[in-house]
Amino acid sequence: MSRPKTKFVQARRNYNSVHYFPFGNEPGDSYVLTSDPWNYLKAFLKSEHDKIKKRTTKNAPIKDRLNKALYFVSLAESFLKSADNVEMPTKGTLTYYYILNLTKAFLLVRGYDLETNTEYHGLSLNSSDTDNLTISKNATGSGINIFHSFANELGYTLNPGDKINLKDMVSNLPEIHEMAFNLGLLNKSKRKFLPIKIEFVSNENRWTKLTYRICYEKKHKNTYRVEKFTTGQLASLLVKSDDINEQEVFTSKQIRSLTHNSDTSWCSNYAELCAEIKKLNVRLMLTRQGYKYYIDLQPDKYDTLIYSYALMFYIGSVARYRPTLNEEILEGDYKAIISETMKSTPKQYLYQITGLITKKICAIPMANLD
Repeated sequence: MSRPKTKFVQARRNYNSVHYFPFGNEPGDSYVLTSDPWNYLKAFLKSEHDKIKKRTTKNAPIKDRLNKALYFVSLAESFLKSADNVEMPTKGTLTYYYILNLTKAFLLVRGYDLETNTEYHGLSLNSSDTDNLTISKNATGSGINIFHSFANELGYTLNPGDKINLKDMVSNLPEIHEMAFNLGLLNKSKRKFLPIKIEFVSNENRWTKLTYRICYEKKHKNTYRVEKFTTGQLASLLVKSDDINEQEVFTSKQIRSLTHNSDTSWCSNYAELCAEIKKLNVRLMLTRQGYKYYIDLQPDKYDTLIYSYALMFYIGSVARYRPTLNEEILEGDYKAIISETMKSTPKQYLYQITGLITKKICAIPMANLD
C-alpha cells in the first residue's frame, strides 16, 4: 500500500505567513508601511550610525560610511523633490541624479568606500549612438564604477563594451510593461512578465519541511509563453503539481528539512529557497496591495533595478547633451512611455532600494491616496 501524499499548506513562522522577498529580510517579517520612505530610511541609517558608540580601527570606517550614506540619501531626496516640480527634460536630469545618489548610499552600506576614490558613472551615451548605452570599461587603480558595483551587488557581472538598448530598458520594467507592449515598443513578440503567486508551504501538522510553489491563472496560457515551464531553468527547478481551482501550480523540487522552533533553521532554509527563486527570474512591482510578482519568461541579461538605473541614465544624458535626440525619441514614439516611467519608476526604485538597505519589507500603506 502506497504512503499517503504529503499535504502542504501555507507556511507560518510565529503565526505570520511566510512570503518571498529579495531584501534579505527574515521569514515572516511584517511590512514596514510608510508613505515617507525617506524618513524611514534616514532614521534607520542614523540608528545604525549611533549604535557605534566607540570608534575603533574596525568600526570607525563603518560609522563613516553610514554618515556618508545619510548625506547621499538626503541629496537624493532633494533631487527627487526638485524633479517633481519641473517638466522634462529638466525632470530627467534631476531624476537621474536622485537615482545615482540613492545607489551610492546603497553601495556605502554594502561596504564600498566612496569619496576617497575616483568615481565613474559606468555607462556612456556615445555621440554616434541614439538608442544604445555602452557599458564602460572597468575602473583602473582605486577608481569605482557606480553602475558596475551596483550590478555586482545584485549578483550580475557586466561585460565592458556591451550595449544596452533602449528597447531592452523599457521591456524590463513591470510597471510600464503593458503600455510598452500595446505601443509595440517591446523587444518581444509576446508579453514577458507572467503574473504569479509565490507561496511558501510546509507539511501540515508536522511542520518539518519547507518549500515553495508558484501558481498562475490558466487564462494566461494563450497570452504568455508558459511552455517555458517545461524547459530550461524553470523545468530544472520546478515540478508540475495538482491544479488549484483555475490555477496551474508548480512546486520546487527542493524540499528542505525544517526545525520549526529554530530561528537558525528558519532563516537558513528561507535564504536558500529565496536564492533559488531569484534564479527563476522573478520580478517585483509595488502596489497599494503590496508587492505583485511576475516571472520573466523571456529574460534579458539583467534584472529590473539595473534596467531602471540604465533607463534613468539614458533619459538624463539625452536631456543634458542631446537636444536633437530629445526631440526625436523622448518627444517622439517614446513620449508616452517615458512620461509613465518618470511617474512610476522613481518610487518603485526608492522602495526597493530602501528594502535592500534596511533588509525590511518597505511598502505603501493602503490608506495612502496619493
